[in-house]
Amino acid sequence: MNGREMKAFFLMSVIIPLGLLTTLRLTGVLQGPMIIAETTTLETKKWEFQRPNPDQYTPLYDNLNATYVSDGLLAMFHLEIWDYVNGSMDWVPPGDWVFIETEINAIATNPNSFEESFYIAFRNDSQPSTVAWLRTYFSFTNLSLVTVNEDVNRDAFTKGYVRLAGINHPSKINFKTVAIWFLLDVSSDRTHQIEVSYELTYYNGTTYKRIIQPFQLKMGNIE
Repeated sequence: MNGREMKAFFLMSVIIPLGLLTTLRLTGVLQGPMIIAETTTLETKKWEFQRPNPDQYTPLYDNLNATYVSDGLLAMFHLEIWDYVNGSMDWVPPGDWVFIETEINAIATNPNSFEESFYIAFRNDSQPSTVAWLRTYFSFTNLSLVTVNEDVNRDAFTKGYVRLAGINHPSKINFKTVAIWFLLDVSSDRTHQIEVSYELTYYNGTTYKRIIQPFQLKMGNIE
């Protein structure tokens, strides 16, 4: 084997394994650390509401929506505040409740693209609170449920989160559920502010990227 043949053999011995590794990674056979080439944080969508007087149930149905269209991906992020229930009423525990619907729809617009995973978290309330998921409302398409967390620690930074993984490199996913945000101050004299983060990881045909859509919810104190 001459020098030129040796160089060709060496190049093929490198190129073929690299191509095989890429194929195995994309087909799910090879599992390993995923490298996120780029993370994009979108503009925070904000909602603010003055807490009603005690002994009051208040239907709200306020919608927050955001859309991301770029790089082989169409993603629609939705959050809806359903109801406010005051805990001084006879039929509910102390403290106030806020019912919140969360939903994501994502479509890969590039034939080589797919959604890798989705993560949603409630965190960093400025006052004591907890978040519980209504698991009977869980609805998802082309996703598998990895982790559901409800932190009962009223002072915890992360109040609750859900993590899902794409099934067979889907070109379309949906996830929808309802959460209850418990405001744990019986006197209703504090202002709560919590962050809700939607994090979608996808493959654009070349690299893995992550889109973060933040929401900020603020419940003002009773004057």
